[in-house]
Amino acid sequence: MAASAPHVLRVVMTLPGVKTVGEASTGLNVRGGSADQNLVLFNDGTIYNTAHFFGMFSAFNPEVVKDVELYKSSIPAKFGGRLSSVLDINSREGNKKEITGSAGIGLLTSRLNIEGPLVKDKTSFILGGRTTYANWLLARLPDQYKHSRASFYDINLNISHEINKKNSLYFTGYMSQDHFNLNNDTAYGYGNRNIGLKWKHIFNNKLYSLISTGYDRYQYNISSTQNPVNAYKLGFDINQLYLKAHFNYFLNANHTLEFGLNTLRYKLHPGSYLPEGQHSLVTPDVLQGEQALESALYLSDRYTLSNSISVEGGLRYSMYNYMGPGQVNSYAPGQPITPDNITGTKNYGSGTFIKTYGNPEYRVSARYILTENLSIKAGYNTQRQYIHSLSNTTAMAPTDIWKLSDPNIKPQSGDQVSLGLYKNFKSNTIETSVEVYYKRMKNFLDYKSGAQLIMNHHIETDVLETRGKAYGVELLIKKLTGKVNGWISYTYSRTLLRQDDPNAGEIINKGQFYPANYDKPHDVTLVGNYRFSHRFSVSLNGTYSTGRPITLPIGIFYYAGSYRTLYADRNAYRIPDYFRTDVSMNIDGNHKVHQKTHNSWTIGVYNLTGRRNPYSVYYVSENGAVNGYKLSIFGSAIPYVNFNIRF
Repeated sequence: MAASAPHVLRVVMTLPGVKTVGEASTGLNVRGGSADQNLVLFNDGTIYNTAHFFGMFSAFNPEVVKDVELYKSSIPAKFGGRLSSVLDINSREGNKKEITGSAGIGLLTSRLNIEGPLVKDKTSFILGGRTTYANWLLARLPDQYKHSRASFYDINLNISHEINKKNSLYFTGYMSQDHFNLNNDTAYGYGNRNIGLKWKHIFNNKLYSLISTGYDRYQYNISSTQNPVNAYKLGFDINQLYLKAHFNYFLNANHTLEFGLNTLRYKLHPGSYLPEGQHSLVTPDVLQGEQALESALYLSDRYTLSNSISVEGGLRYSMYNYMGPGQVNSYAPGQPITPDNITGTKNYGSGTFIKTYGNPEYRVSARYILTENLSIKAGYNTQRQYIHSLSNTTAMAPTDIWKLSDPNIKPQSGDQVSLGLYKNFKSNTIETSVEVYYKRMKNFLDYKSGAQLIMNHHIETDVLETRGKAYGVELLIKKLTGKVNGWISYTYSRTLLRQDDPNAGEIINKGQFYPANYDKPHDVTLVGNYRFSHRFSVSLNGTYSTGRPITLPIGIFYYAGSYRTLYADRNAYRIPDYFRTDVSMNIDGNHKVHQKTHNSWTIGVYNLTGRRNPYSVYYVSENGAVNGYKLSIFGSAIPYVNFNIRF
């Protein structure tokens, strides 16, 4: 499903089947998948954190985005490595004729973009940057947050060069950085770095190729310096080198082949806990680095059988090699993976293939056009995922740990079947659809009670490999023409997990299915626009969803000389439901053709009703009693004003 460029992730999140756990979340949940089961690509590079400023802003500058494609059912064979979806974003080329640009200044952010020819009609560039100055807003939050600070910036640079009619080169660079603290001295920072080079070669009118290579990096750090003796800095980073070769071959007007290969080299530094400053007495602790190679070969065939029927079949074979140098723990066979059951540790040299996984993945889809405005589409996918995210979903800090599959943690696998019915009305001005899906997952990681996720030297002892299933129905009504336009989407979905293996070390909820942390059965989104005139329009965005599951304390008991908390079954309760309304107005200047600049104003309010949507519920022991609190990120209406200039 294609999305328009402005507010990339906001548009994607209004589509049926796409959710988020709440404000301050940096990931999407697509068709019952966890946030790490989505592959987000920006000009072929992987983006591991897609949000700025607690999720209010997308990591992607809409001024440089060309197109956005979300694959959530019929995923092409050229994509792999994730179970749920692929969000493929590409930036546009700069103007090859003349220098143009745009700028904007607002209450929270400013932006500047400029583009033009380096060599007229052959080489062009586009350079864009954004930054924020939102501390004045945080100072107006309730007392417990008014001393908080937050800032971000991102920079895009794209250069395209036409060598000749058959060869073109594209260079892309992206850099982003966020910093914030929440009313204390603990400072958080995270950032993306991506650089890529692509070569397009046209062999003839039937065959062309796209060869791309690049480097991706995501890192975060947390530091505290208020107490010099205990000052520390916690860091994590993941680095990737990739090479992709893709070929399109047009046999005839009804028959197209796609094939290629790609390889990806991972290098992770899973964690370092170091003293900060010369007076710190913190003991240094550095986790062992990880390396792996993920490769794939693929072939797909798209064939139009008739004017009514088209089919596509694809085969992708993925191979994963977990590599040295490193140490790997071995555990007693048939026993739970716990520290007590470690039987030995083996050292591996640099470049050694420690563990290899490989499997075929199948992609099949078909479309049948029943009438001029009625069609059916069905699809089946199998997927493999070799990298896992370990995160505490109740934390606002971007402290997700990415863990590679190894001899003790298996790759995730899954398959999905989907069926959709699509109907257009009123000369195709109104589009409607209903889709159903069912998905199975295997080796999805959940956590043992009291698990330690950060700075854990044997994380496999604190995680559990679960089985899961997800199913749902997605409805969409969309009108994109006329003075009144927009869409309404509704999703009913469930994601249920089960851990009933007695050898795993812990059985969750007596071996019964339980909802995943991000399971939100009902989700409704309304997007409406009304254009009063060619210069003035109003937009309204409303969203409602079921509160996500949590585990609550339900009592206390006395054991071993102290009182301890008794918890309910995992994820047996839910936080209150989520509801938010946003409104905005766009006021254009005059539309005279011959003028140096075209100006406009955007005025709006985020969370118009000021609803204090809880992001999480937490409990604190106070004076011998356990008290519960709701944590809201944006518990008030937030106005914004932007002045936009195009030149």
